[in-house]
Amino acid sequence: MACGTGLHGRTVASAGYRVVGFDISGDQLRFARRRLEVAVRADARGLPLRDGAVALALGMFFHTDVADFAAVAREVARCLRPGGRFIYIGLHTCFIGPFVNRANESQDLGLRFTPGYGNEGWADRASGDGSGVGGRVGFHHKTLAGLLGAITDAGLNIREVREIRGGGIVLPRNLAVLALKAA
Repeated sequence: MACGTGLHGRTVASAGYRVVGFDISGDQLRFARRRLEVAVRADARGLPLRDGAVALALGMFFHTDVADFAAVAREVARCLRPGGRFIYIGLHTCFIGPFVNRANESQDLGLRFTPGYGNEGWADRASGDGSGVGGRVGFHHKTLAGLLGAITDAGLNIREVREIRGGGIVLPRNLAVLALKAA
């Protein structure tokens, strides 16, 4: 889901999966079609798939692009077959957001936090440190409970959560979640 340019499609295919990329952006799909066998324009809240048809759903770095991540998680749960896996990798909701400035992290070996972690919703470009894509276009902040709760409320069982440094010097920048649909 939200395959973007299809950058990681070959890695998933090398694990033995047939890769079908979905993205709402026609521009991103133009690039994805160069890398993926199949790339389809679709909203992650309404995928053109049968119930229980998918063994693995992979999503990366899009939870900040959608207001209703819970709707996406419900759609993933609908599409997964029993025992199917959902892997989501994205920005760490606790350490990336409108309430933290990481601009001088490597120089200062520190971060500056301000109130606002619990404020879920659209953040404007002026919030946080203004770095990265979110600093240029804005983003939808979610708390950790909101992100993980959307997955479990959809009926998926979280099996593992990993924090990934991803360029973070002081605290991790990214978060990975593995969830399963009950068999």
